[in-house]
Amino acid sequence: MKRFKDYVTDLSEARGSSLTQSQKAIRFAANAHRKQTRSDGKSYITHPVEVAKIVKQFKKSHNLEALISAAYLHDTVEDTDTELEDITKMFGGLVASMVKELTSDEQSKEFKASKADYLSAKMSSMSSWALVVKLADRLHNVSDLNTAKTKKWASNYKKQTTQIMDELEKNRTLTGTHRKMIKAIRVKLKEFEE
Repeated sequence: MKRFKDYVTDLSEARGSSLTQSQKAIRFAANAHRKQTRSDGKSYITHPVEVAKIVKQFKKSHNLEALISAAYLHDTVEDTDTELEDITKMFGGLVASMVKELTSDEQSKEFKASKADYLSAKMSSMSSWALVVKLADRLHNVSDLNTAKTKKWASNYKKQTTQIMDELEKNRTLTGTHRKMIKAIRVKLKEFEE
């Protein structure tokens, strides 16, 4: 497994190089999340890396580079001091629009009232591409439920995820990719030992 420093290079080194958009995105995200860790103690960047791998596994698209970039960057605006304008300047409108869709408004009264209801509504109205990234995010998170710090948190996350997947299947037109990802999420939820 790569360590944090393996993801990051000095920006002056990157300048003038022929890095792809997604290579720039992973470096940007690694820098933005550099002080954060996951609940298991691993560097936070391991999560966006896994989300990008899941996107690559499930999605075939002429815009795969933008989708992978958005996967790397999906938590930067929500969880760091990164502004959406930074994403737009560095990665363009398509990636920025996906990151915007993937960013939750945790201060909204809807989010505070019911995160599951908030996310169900949000995901039901996302663009197809943003939904692919969000489902990849959810798939990676449910893959870790058996190692969560508390069973109560994991159980609540499972219930929330089940509600969201039920709402998506009921209220949204889904692509074949979306359906495969939801099926994979449901498989992981069944593996969770309550």
